[in-house]
Amino acid sequence: MMNDIQITSNTCVISPEVELYYEIRSSPNVSSEHSLKMIMVMGAFATMRHFEEQANYLVNHFSSLQKSIEILTYDHRGIGKSTCTRPERQTSRMLANDAYLLINEVWGKNSSVHVFGASLGGMVAQELALLLVSERRLRSLYLVATSRGTYIRPLAFGPGVWSKLMPFLIKKDREHMIRNVLLPAAFSPETLATRGETYATLWLNEYDQWWAFDNQQACACQASAAASHYLSNEGVQIIRDANIPITVQISTRDKLIPPKKQHELARILKAQSVVFDQGHMGDDHVKEQIYRSMINHFENA
Repeated sequence: MMNDIQITSNTCVISPEVELYYEIRSSPNVSSEHSLKMIMVMGAFATMRHFEEQANYLVNHFSSLQKSIEILTYDHRGIGKSTCTRPERQTSRMLANDAYLLINEVWGKNSSVHVFGASLGGMVAQELALLLVSERRLRSLYLVATSRGTYIRPLAFGPGVWSKLMPFLIKKDREHMIRNVLLPAAFSPETLATRGETYATLWLNEYDQWWAFDNQQACACQASAAASHYLSNEGVQIIRDANIPITVQISTRDKLIPPKKQHELARILKAQSVVFDQGHMGDDHVKEQIYRSMINHFENA
């Protein structure tokens, strides 16, 4: 559902080599000065298209309550409509700095924001939280299907090694990639049985709008960032001491981020945890519950 949602788009120059494409969703005639501001940080290999439904739902909800909200979504460097002309080793802190500069460009250097991140985006969100906490600008943190990483990181290769691994992980046959790799990794068997064909058709028809797999170099850089992420004990303490609402959304049948690691993140951050019996990307039968969880989080914040 979209009820008079205003969508503005633009690009933000991060460096001579990097330019981020972004969109802002809000109610018409929103007063930016008084609106709730939220940035949504996407996971690996995917475009911000995956956030459209959630963002639209939240804008409509807050608009129905006569409350104003602005939701900022964007593509990571080298992904989707964002560019990166010099591939290099990426880290979650590097990608968090991209988001930090984007926030400053869009809303100003004194703006306070809510941060939402999923999967790799949740790792980036942890690092972004550290940047914002130091300036007392973090309003709340919502983390989905993610982890703090591990102290020992055996797969923390540079993009050069990951580039050699990509042909084994990413199949050039798009139909094979969608049906035999993506769908089983993203959803529970129940959702695959009822909605698998719908997602397969959508993603095959609009492959480049949803996924970045045709750019294996960009994917290798993101794999490097995910594999090298680790939120230190010091970082954990800084986020906890910020005394802001934190929610960790846990998927019990996640095949990409172990549920045990998701529970660990909620425990060490002393976060409110919401647990759903679903796969990594979220199953349709709990979608309304997930949206309600997000709304409760932001209303509490």
